[in-house]
Amino acid sequence: MRVWIEMSRDIEHGGKEWGFTKCIWAPTYKNGKGSNKSWLYWDNVNKVKSGDFILHLRGKDKEAEIVGYSIAKTDGHRTEERPPIAGEWDYCTSFYRAMLTDFFRFNNTINLYQLFFNKELELRNYYEKKSKPKNLFFTIQSGRLQCLNGGYLSEIDGELLEILLDGIDYFADESVHIGLSVSTSTILRQIKARVGHERFATNVKNNYDNQCCFPGCKIIDKEFLVASHIARWADNTEKRGDTSNGLCFCPIHDKAFEIGYFSLDDNLRVCVEKRIDHSQIFEEYISKFIGLPISKGHIEPDREALKEHRKRCNISEQD
Repeated sequence: MRVWIEMSRDIEHGGKEWGFTKCIWAPTYKNGKGSNKSWLYWDNVNKVKSGDFILHLRGKDKEAEIVGYSIAKTDGHRTEERPPIAGEWDYCTSFYRAMLTDFFRFNNTINLYQLFFNKELELRNYYEKKSKPKNLFFTIQSGRLQCLNGGYLSEIDGELLEILLDGIDYFADESVHIGLSVSTSTILRQIKARVGHERFATNVKNNYDNQCCFPGCKIIDKEFLVASHIARWADNTEKRGDTSNGLCFCPIHDKAFEIGYFSLDDNLRVCVEKRIDHSQIFEEYISKFIGLPISKGHIEPDREALKEHRKRCNISEQD
């Protein structure tokens, strides 16, 4: 998962479903007779993956502010659909686009002019460490920090993210956290945790070749697969991101595993708590497969984590 910053200067931003916080979009090529030249900051839209974080920079000059963030709902893709208000890019016959969701607005926005002033030394050092700076939303011209003209979408690595957000407090949108003051360190932890969750999910699904590993289950649709933690995320920090601490399930088997309808023994066979109530889900999706092994991944599940899960669910291994 990546973190990006979008410099959205115009009010319309494309209009309607192409508007601000609805999506990010850019032309696929520059204007000019016979021109088909691309532009890195436009091509970046096509590199966005579902689940990526998008920080939003709005306004110009001393009014420019980081106002919040969204999460990419879809991968970036090329489309011949057109924004209702294409503006100066009306010449283009195709566009890059990625849909967004879960917009969070900062009540105390981050003024970029003030940020450049407060973090000048850190930003200069960061910039100068890059032998050939590229894919940055800012540059140094005439000895001054300033936004890069045309740098619509650029990637933010962990070091730059710390510089931009560290030490700045804001209030989360009241529709999300009513009256709750949240520090930037909290949002950094949230972003890092989300990145960790997404990376874990990808690794676990790939480990099981994107198929539910429960015996007899044929679900292979990525949209209906879940990376289930064996040892819970909050309970075992050491194993949080380990692929061996994950199982790839469909939503039904994921929920059944989470609430303790079944576990796995050390031979990776389905085992259950003998006194469990015989619900419809248990009867139809679990009971028929007791004692059968799951489909193994390239990396096998952590036995200690499974032992922890069985103990939590009051399940003993059965012969």
